[in-house]
Amino acid sequence: MSAQPGGGDPAATDRLDELPKAEIHLHLEGSIDLETLLALRARRGDDHGPDARRRLGALYRHRDFPDFLAHFRDLCADLREPDDFALATSRLAARLARDNVRHAEVMCSVGIFARRGLPPGEILDAIGAAAAEAEAAGGPRLRFLLDGVRQWGPPGMEELVEIAAAARGTRVIGIGMGGDESAWSAGAFADVFRAARRLGLRTTAHAGEFDGPRSVWQAIEVLEVDRIGHGIRALEDAELVRTLVRRRLPLECCPTSNLRTRVAASWQAHPIAALHRAGAFVTVNSDDPALFDTTLGDEWRALGGRMGLARDDVRRIGRNTIEAAFLDETGRAALLAAYDAAALQVFAPGENA
Repeated sequence: MSAQPGGGDPAATDRLDELPKAEIHLHLEGSIDLETLLALRARRGDDHGPDARRRLGALYRHRDFPDFLAHFRDLCADLREPDDFALATSRLAARLARDNVRHAEVMCSVGIFARRGLPPGEILDAIGAAAAEAEAAGGPRLRFLLDGVRQWGPPGMEELVEIAAAARGTRVIGIGMGGDESAWSAGAFADVFRAARRLGLRTTAHAGEFDGPRSVWQAIEVLEVDRIGHGIRALEDAELVRTLVRRRLPLECCPTSNLRTRVAASWQAHPIAALHRAGAFVTVNSDDPALFDTTLGDEWRALGGRMGLARDDVRRIGRNTIEAAFLDETGRAALLAAYDAAALQVFAPGENA
């Protein structure tokens, strides 16, 4: 079987499902597929027939990044009860298990729902109980990051930190910040992120996705985040790439997401391969898998297929993702050991060649 352009080996993707994986950039709301959305509506007696299927199906097709943000908002409007979040969590855990994901860090936009009168504590109790049930049944370990909306400004993020701090000791491990990168300067949020760190919360922020390298610089130097959500526009600034390499700051890359929102023009033009080859700490994730019609398994297969990365590059990126996870040392060491043992077989020289 011939190699893909750029040196990738499509045959090397045949056994990727055998690898125990981590995922660290994944939105709960964006994991809700059309069938789950219709089930939520049916359960409360809302329209879920053919007309609803056609209308709601439009939420899963995006012209560009602003269009995606509007669809994400509209999907969230159909989440109205704690049980809705529990069902979404259960179905997400089942899908992750099919990709052999052992650890996933899931972002939940509780601030959106708090503004609509749904108490955050009830949401977190619901998703926590569903996650615990899935894990007890042999599913992945799910931990949660509370994701803020940048365009709402500092008060929204301050409230989110308070919610996350109150929930610590459950499955909540930190905060993130998504939305429109250009809406507010990072400096407006510096005190919020500083307070989160003082409280022991881990931090990440979307940067270098829709906006350019300046957004990544601000996330590093002003917000001082533990990880960068996306970060692919960093490739446009050589000094920034050198800084990322030197600091080993993880980039939460989501290739299919970037193509669906037109941030990247094509698989071949996506920056993940160039960033990895430059020595950046690249990871691979599915972002909003239902909204972008992907899975983590699809993202892995794209690395060695459509994106032309060699098997050793794919193996390294998978290992990076585990290393970048907000795991304790014992949990990280155990997952890395399992991954390395499986990788010896999956990425064995000449395997499936």
